[in-house]
This record gives sequence, C-alpha cells and structure tokens, in this order.
Amino acid sequence: MNQFISLHKEAGCKALRQLLRQPVATMLILLMLAIAMTLPLALYLGVQSGQQLLGQMNEVPTMTLYMQIDAKDSDNQTVKKALQDNKQLEKVVFVSKQQGLEELQHSMGNQDLISMLDSNPLPDAFTVTPQVDTPEEVAALQAQLAQLPMVESVKMDAEWMQTLYRINRFVHQLLWFLAITLGLAFALVAYNTIRLQILSHREEIEITKLLGAPASFIRRPFLYLAIWQSLLAAAISIGLCYWLNSQTQPLLSEILQPYGVHVVWRFFNLWEVLTILLVVCGLGMLGAWLATRQHLLSFKSVQ
Repeated sequence: MNQFISLHKEAGCKALRQLLRQPVATMLILLMLAIAMTLPLALYLGVQSGQQLLGQMNEVPTMTLYMQIDAKDSDNQTVKKALQDNKQLEKVVFVSKQQGLEELQHSMGNQDLISMLDSNPLPDAFTVTPQVDTPEEVAALQAQLAQLPMVESVKMDAEWMQTLYRINRFVHQLLWFLAITLGLAFALVAYNTIRLQILSHREEIEITKLLGAPASFIRRPFLYLAIWQSLLAAAISIGLCYWLNSQTQPLLSEILQPYGVHVVWRFFNLWEVLTILLVVCGLGMLGAWLATRQHLLSFKSVQ
C-alpha cells in the first residue's frame, strides 16, 4: 500500500514539475482550456439566474372567463365553486359586470361612458391563475374551463407565455449543446497536449518499455499531468465566471430596475464546484488515456 501511494505521489510531483518547467507554454494551454470551459459555465449561471427572472415575470399567464350576458348569480356561484375546486388553478378572482364597467370608465378618463349607455353591456368574469408548466397543459386547461356552464369564452395571453417557454427551452438546449461540444473539445485539447508531451519523451518511454515497465507505469505521469492541467484550468475558468458576474451585475440591475424586477446573478455552490472539478478532470484523463494508449499501441506494432 505504501509503495502504491509512493508511486502515485512521485508521478503527481513529476507532472507538476513538468508543468512548471515551461511556464509560458503551460499558461497558454491553461488559458485555452479555461476559455473553452467558461462559455458553458457562464451560460449555466445565466440559466440558473434566469429562472428567478422568469418567476418574477409570471411565465404562465392569467386566464379570463367571460360569463354569458344572461348569467345569474347562481350560475356565477356554480362556476366559482368549480374553479376553486380545480387543482390546476392557483388563484380565482371574480369581477362583476358593474366592477368591469367602473374600471372601463376609469381607463377612459374624463369621458362619461355610463351616461352614454342604456344598460351595462359587459358580462361577469373570472380571472384565474393556472399552475401548469407547458403550453400544451395550458391549452388543455383553457378548453376544460370553456366547458363550464354559462361560460361564453376563455381568453389568455397564450402567445406571450409560449414565447417565454420557448426562450427558456432554447437556452437549456443551447447549454447542453455547448456543454457537450466544448467538453469534447476540452478532451481533444488534453489529448493533443499529452500527445505532444509523449512525443518529446518518446525515447525515454521506449527505453522504459524495453526494461519491462507495465503500461500503467508509463501512463501514470501523463494522467497526473492531465489532472493538474484540468484543475488549474478549472480554477481559472471559475475565476473568470466570478469576474464576469461582478462586472455584469450592476448593468443587469440598471436594465431591470425600471421594470421592478430585481435579479441577482448567482454563483456556484460547493457541490457545483466539486462537480465541475470532477467532470473536467475526467475529461482531461480521458484525453490523456487515449493519447498514451495510441502511443503504446504504435510502439507494439513497431516491435
């Protein structure tokens, strides 16, 4: 067990010394890897912070149920009870025809609308707030409410809700696309970096192989080299995300303040940081493993 730990410690220290031996080249590689990581990480923070914004902007619109003109109070009470018993509705507000006329009069300002009318042409109405997630569920709920007795029609701002839903869905798809493609790019960069390191130590590796060293012994320093590169690049990327958050937060607050919306860019929590480090190290090790495997296979074919 002590020998196993000693071998890994020696390989890790050797890889770190190899990075420090070429500081300029190492920094360029780390910056390239960090920039590739920063794009999906910054978008992830934007998506998570945007959930708060969507919540404040009311992603699901309200619906208005218009009763028939000849609907009686008993009909209104029947519909009101059916709405209150509906589990898909969060809030139900009754707006009488008299209240609707007064609001219309108030919106028209100085014009005396009431004196111009022989009778109130407005119907009683209910304003309801659904608690459903998708446009399909909202459309199904609208059709269900339209079947209630003495309900003339059900209106809602479906286009605005569907636009918000599609934007949110598009951003999530873009996030996954960037995460997968840039993750593969990260692994390819790590592969190419380790391959160049292997070529620069080709003679040393071949001599070690001729002396009977197993593949794991040859591969171990390069795996630790990939781990060090991944950890340092991840640290730089997280630092870039923090800088980006601090720079964009004042501008975001200035843009949204006139609309009464307050959004704070969130940052990674501890578990997210650990997940990032694990995923990045896994991608780096994958690239290093493929590079060393290719070299060892080519060496065998030469033999």
